[in-house]
Amino acid sequence: MLATAMSATEPAALPFSARTAPPLQLALAGVATAAATLACWWLDGRMSVAGLALVYLVAVVATAALLNRTAGVAASLMCVCALNYFFVPPRYSFEVDGAEYWWTLAVLLGVSLGLNTLIAGVRARQVRAEQGEARAAQLHALGETMAQCRGHASMAQQAARWLTAQLGLTCAVFVRGAEGEPLAVYTALPAAQFHPQSVEWAIEHGRALGRGCPDWPDLPLWCAPFSQHGARGAVQLLLGRDENPGRETLDHWQSLARQVGLSVERERAAEAAEQAQDLAHSEATRNTLLASLSHDLRTPLAAIIGSASALRAQGDSMSEGQRARLLANLENEARDMTLMADNILQMARLSQPRWRLATHWESVEELLGSAVERMRRRWQGARIQWRVPAGLPPVQAEAGLIAQVIANLVDNALRHAGSEAEVIIQAGRSRDGVFIAVRDHGPGLPEGGVDQLFDRYQRGSGGARAGGTGLGLAICKTIVQAHGGQIRARRCTPGSEFRIDLPVANPKQADE
Repeated sequence: MLATAMSATEPAALPFSARTAPPLQLALAGVATAAATLACWWLDGRMSVAGLALVYLVAVVATAALLNRTAGVAASLMCVCALNYFFVPPRYSFEVDGAEYWWTLAVLLGVSLGLNTLIAGVRARQVRAEQGEARAAQLHALGETMAQCRGHASMAQQAARWLTAQLGLTCAVFVRGAEGEPLAVYTALPAAQFHPQSVEWAIEHGRALGRGCPDWPDLPLWCAPFSQHGARGAVQLLLGRDENPGRETLDHWQSLARQVGLSVERERAAEAAEQAQDLAHSEATRNTLLASLSHDLRTPLAAIIGSASALRAQGDSMSEGQRARLLANLENEARDMTLMADNILQMARLSQPRWRLATHWESVEELLGSAVERMRRRWQGARIQWRVPAGLPPVQAEAGLIAQVIANLVDNALRHAGSEAEVIIQAGRSRDGVFIAVRDHGPGLPEGGVDQLFDRYQRGSGGARAGGTGLGLAICKTIVQAHGGQIRARRCTPGSEFRIDLPVANPKQADE
């Protein structure tokens, strides 16, 4: 299994020396020596002993280049012995006649051994370079794999699967949750027996343990924390009884564990920052809504209290028309408060960090009908017309929210254009779905950019009963965008128009 674990970090094309058994390599060294001897036998008489020594040197170089160092050294010794026995006088003996031949044999042996050392060193450096390149590519691949995940839990699970597949070892990624929560374990093999105690120790002491490490070397595993200080998790690999990884392998595993830790911790930090930002945004919205509620409800409350006090104190002495006007004022101000409260409550709901639409397939005609009926009760005597063509497809929406959007737009038109202004609501097909347009014939939109009208707490100008919380159009924009649509305003002659475009397909779910 250790060989399998290392295969992911070794070069894909192994050299001949790594794919051949040692006994066969020694035999091939003998074959090379025999081939050189045959060549020298054929060249004998045509070349001096020094020339024949070069033939043996070629055989030594070929052996050193193709086989391992042991086979190269063996070929060097066999070539020197063969040259001495067959070609150095006196022949067919290991005696040497003359200092010249001693020097020839010594040079051949020294050069052969030196070439073996040089070639073995170059080969070792090449293997280390290829292993380093393969390990760097593996780290890059791990980073790319984890970058495709969202959420630290998904990232840890994917890391465990990737390490198990690439290293050929059973792997688990442990992540510590909030204070008091147990370690969460993510693995591709849930049935595997891991060792949580070693994970706790590695996280607490900030160093690796297990096989090849000074701490707990007898355990059949290797475990390393994400980092030396303040780690929030660790990586654990299960090993066999006979597996004893080397220092380079352990260093590579440590790099992989750090890569996993960096990605998981970065994702956790991003999640925590997003949650904190959502909470801060929600708290700021809540405080603003409370301030708006306490400020904007004072005017209708004062009007209600004044009308009620006048009716109580002077109701018997008032004429029928005076009492009717005060009662109408009470009703209108109460409905104003109801709309304000609805808008404030909806904005508080939509400002929560996590909320979802409760959508159903709804008829546009029914949505417009309920909203218009509500506005006619509020604005008695107002001229509100609406038209829906036959065959208009339904939309997937939360009916109450869309009805509130239409009600807000109609109320905004009547509030600023006057209760006697004419409001026309038109629905129809658009390129991507359906549209609903609310048109009035009032004084038109205020000067400046129309997009600013949809900002929170922006109030329009003028009108018979202008006022409100400044949330109506902002809520319209939030609701329409949550449904995957758009809302726009434009100036008309006369008046203005607000248009809503809603898709007929699945809406965008606000699940953030």
